[in-house]
Amino acid sequence: MSSSRVLFITAFHPGGKGVIGAGEAISEESLRALCAAGKQVHVLCLAPDNQVSNPSVVGLCHSYQTLPHSRMMAVQGVLHGIFRGSLVAPWLFSRVSKRNIKAARKMAQQNGIDEVRLDFPSTLGFAPIFEKLPVDYYVHDVVAQKIERRSLLHTIGPWVRRVESGLLRFVRRCVVMADKDSNFLRNMGYSGEIRVQPPVRVRVGDVGESRPIAGIIEAFGKGINLVFFGSMRRPENHWSLMHFIAFRFPELRKAYPDVRLWVLGLGPRLSLKLLARWVGGVEVVGAVDDPTPAFRAASLCLVPLRYGAGVKIKVLQMLEAGATVVSTPVGAEGIASGSRLVVADDAQLVATVSRLLKERSNEQRGANR
Repeated sequence: MSSSRVLFITAFHPGGKGVIGAGEAISEESLRALCAAGKQVHVLCLAPDNQVSNPSVVGLCHSYQTLPHSRMMAVQGVLHGIFRGSLVAPWLFSRVSKRNIKAARKMAQQNGIDEVRLDFPSTLGFAPIFEKLPVDYYVHDVVAQKIERRSLLHTIGPWVRRVESGLLRFVRRCVVMADKDSNFLRNMGYSGEIRVQPPVRVRVGDVGESRPIAGIIEAFGKGINLVFFGSMRRPENHWSLMHFIAFRFPELRKAYPDVRLWVLGLGPRLSLKLLARWVGGVEVVGAVDDPTPAFRAASLCLVPLRYGAGVKIKVLQMLEAGATVVSTPVGAEGIASGSRLVVADDAQLVATVSRLLKERSNEQRGANR
């Protein structure tokens, strides 16, 4: 058992409650693993006000300090990192303000810290500050990969890659969720240790003020129900759904007039709601208490992501629930293929969904004979 002292700097509450996503569950597992290994863990959590900590997680730690994060604090972090490229890659510096740096250094000094763990990309800008200590980085997303896939931002991709690579030079070890992220880091020139650590517990968090899923499933009826789940605050989820609803879903409705697409997840934007009303057949639900029953009840789960990075926890959750998932290659990245994970590019999504629905219908008719 190791008795080393670890400073765990995270951008969100591990296993927290409130406005959260799958990353907080992964963060909790990382922190619990450190504690189980006998590490003395001191947490500095730079979280937004719409989150609260998880008492069971806090109780594991030797100390747990929360500093509220705001947009103004993010701007301060970006301005502070200007000479390391923050104006090109602000996503890597939004938690690294002077106040937060001071707090991190104070915690390291007062607790005799031996090791540093950085959690979420927005904390990676801390790495150069601890150049005399071994720094590990939990890679939820490779930011350069995400930017290079965005139509409006891909032109700055090489500069983002350069900034991210520069920060990674101060990192001893990267912990990734799949081999594809390991390969991308190597292609970026990272020469440190890489540990592949697939998510162990894929679960949703307590988002608060959510709708009971039982009522949603009752509204499914006997028709065709497709389910998408994810935080609609994330651009990749919002814009991918906007594209699918505008350009793909009408074609599917022509073939299956009774089909409905259920969009589950917190923070849906007004533009999505208006588009859904105009196209028809789309139910924008918002946050639900537990999407798992909807995954099981759905005709198919759909993940039409056009860009993004990292392993998509939503896909793992759907598969774990026993659902059949139709996903673009981006949504299925880093996940082992199988009979219930069907991968199709954007242009083939409608044809693939139609084929699977037809096969399911034939199976049901055969069973009823």
